[in-house]
Amino acid sequence: MERYFWHLNAAQADGMACVVCGANFLTAKITSVPVGRSPADETQVFACKSPCVGRIVADSERMARELRAAAELDGADLTDGTDGAECENGVFCVDGHFGSLLRDLRTLAGTEALLATADDIPTIRFLLSLTARHAETAMMRARLVLARTTDEEG
Repeated sequence: MERYFWHLNAAQADGMACVVCGANFLTAKITSVPVGRSPADETQVFACKSPCVGRIVADSERMARELRAAAELDGADLTDGTDGAECENGVFCVDGHFGSLLRDLRTLAGTEALLATADDIPTIRFLLSLTARHAETAMMRARLVLARTTDEEG
């Protein structure tokens, strides 16, 4: 999964500075680690290996715990649902690739509706980045479902 980092300055967005602390990798002898992408142009962004990556990891783990708690998934089996346990063909399960494709398409329909009413540039940029991400994911999932269904026919 690619994480997007928002509100970056030019050096951070170009991968020349840490996205957490802003340390300049060109002037300081700091080991950097790729941690995600800039939403503006999809360039890879970096953070200091220590301590900044640890802060990103801790923040991600905290958000995952909060999301699991909000979805009441604490202690639940968090498989992707494609093992066929709930239905005969894992591709067409609600939690399978086809279900994920449908969710991506619903997101695209929603962003289209929001783009029709948005009038400020930051919101439009966010919606366009959301559209790009879900459109690419929908394309890959559609190709996967097509390939899996073609394999089953033959």
